[in-house]
Amino acid sequence: MLKATPPAVTPSAEYGNNPVVLTSHIPSGGAMSARAAARMYAALLDEVDGVRLVSDERLREVTALATADVDQMAGFPMPRGLGYNLGRPGANPQETLSVFGMPGMGGSAAYADTTTGIPFTLTKNRFFPGPSAAVDQISELVAKAATS
Repeated sequence: MLKATPPAVTPSAEYGNNPVVLTSHIPSGGAMSARAAARMYAALLDEVDGVRLVSDERLREVTALATADVDQMAGFPMPRGLGYNLGRPGANPQETLSVFGMPGMGGSAAYADTTTGIPFTLTKNRFFPGPSAAVDQISELVAKAATS
C-alpha cells in the first residue's frame, strides 16, 4: 500500500469512518451492506429475483485464470481473472481458484465460489486499513461448512 500512497495521505480509520466519506460517491470505493454485496455476487453466480448479471459462459470467462504474475503493489504472485482476484482469502489461492472476488481496503471482502455456489461478504463497522484476519477466519469457517 505504501507504494501507492505516502503515509501522509493513506486513508485512516478517521477518514473511513467520516460520514461525509461514507455518503460520497467515490470511484473504486463504496459503502454498502454485506447483504447487498453478497446479493450482487449471488446474481453473478445464478438468478436472484429474476436477475442474472452474467451468463454461465461469461462467468467462466471472467473467473478463468488470466494472470498469476507478481502484483507490484503486494509484492507477491497473485492469481487474477478478468476484474477479480482468484482464490479464497486465507487459503492457498492455487487450491481455491474457483473463488473470485475482491478485498476491501477497510478490512472487508466479498467473493463467490463457483464450485459451491456460495457468495460471501464480510463488512466492517469500523474502518481498518490493512488486511483483516477476520475475513480469513470466517472464510475458512464458511468453506468448511460448505463441504461438510
